Amino acid sequence: MMTLDYVQDSGHGWIAADVALLDSLGLTDRISGFSYRDGALVWLEEDCDAPLYLRALSRAGIAYRITETHTRGDAWIRSLKPFQL
Repeated sequence: MMTLDYVQDSGHGWIAADVALLDSLGLTDRISGFSYRDGALVWLEEDCDAPLYLRALSRAGIAYRITETHTRGDAWIRSLKPFQL
């Protein structure tokens, strides 16, 4: 079972996804600029990109659980560069 990190601040939240897994699921060209890139990880914004990823994991039969972290003020993720292919 995969563990997915979910980080949320007072305004938004993101789920971490490995770029290689996103690519193998055929999702990299469907991820918006509202998600952020951190090396081999993409922090998927919670409104559209994260649900797309979670549905793809379920369709692929990949079980997951989500661990949540809540921050005060803006999450550090906001300082990353927006996702681009």
